[in-house]
Amino acid sequence: MAYSSFRDRIANPAAQASAVERTEFIKKTYLHLAGAVVATVGLTTVLVNLFGAALTETMVGTRFSWLIVLGLFMVATTVAERWSRRATSPAMQYAGLALYVVAESVILTPLLTIAAVYAPGSVGTAAIITLAIFGGLSGTVLFTKQDFSFLGRFLTIAGFAAFGLIIASLLFGFSLGGTLFSGAMILLMSGYILYNTSNVMLRYPLDAHVSASLALFASLATLFWYVLRFVMSDRS
Repeated sequence: MAYSSFRDRIANPAAQASAVERTEFIKKTYLHLAGAVVATVGLTTVLVNLFGAALTETMVGTRFSWLIVLGLFMVATTVAERWSRRATSPAMQYAGLALYVVAESVILTPLLTIAAVYAPGSVGTAAIITLAIFGGLSGTVLFTKQDFSFLGRFLTIAGFAAFGLIIASLLFGFSLGGTLFSGAMILLMSGYILYNTSNVMLRYPLDAHVSASLALFASLATLFWYVLRFVMSDRS
C-alpha cells in the first residue's frame, strides 16, 4: 500500500514544482541526510567504544553468523524503506529513517572496531575520501541537472551480481576482501549516487524528503563501507 501510494505521488514530482518549492525540497532532503550521518557517527562511536569487541565476535565470529547479520540487515532495510514512504504518516517516515540509522550503525561496528585495531587512521581517511566522492558526484547532478535514470537497469543487475558474490563467499569460504572487489563496489556505489541524486532532483514528490534522504544515505553509507575496506586492504 505504501509503495503504490508513493508511486501515485511521483506523478507530481518536485521537478514540476516552482523553483522555491524545489529548493526547499532539496534543502530538507540534504538536512535530513546530514542528520542521519551525524546520528550514525554518534551511535556507532558509542557502540564501538562500549560493545565493539563483543559485537565483532558475535557478528563476524563465523561466516554463517555474518550471513545471518546480512539477512537481518536486508530485512531492516526493506522495512525502513517502506516506512519512509508512508505519505500519510510523517511519524512512520521518520521511524523508517531512524531504523535504517540503527541498522547501519550496528553493521558498521565490527568493521570500525577491526579498523581501529589493525589499520589506525584508516577510518578518517575513508571518511574524507567518501565525502569527496559523494560531494563531487552529487554536485555534478545538482548543477548539470543530468538525468541518470538510464543507469537503473545496469545498477540492478550489477547489484544482484555483487550480492550473489557476497553470499557465495560466505557459503563457500572464499575471500572478497581485496582491493579489486572493493574498488568495483566503489564504482557501483558511485553509480547509485548518481542515480539516486538524479531521482531526488527529478522524480521524488515534494513531501518525500525523508524517503529521498534515506535513499541517498544508504548509498553514502555503503560507499563508506567499501572505501574503508579498500583503504584497509591497501594499508595491509
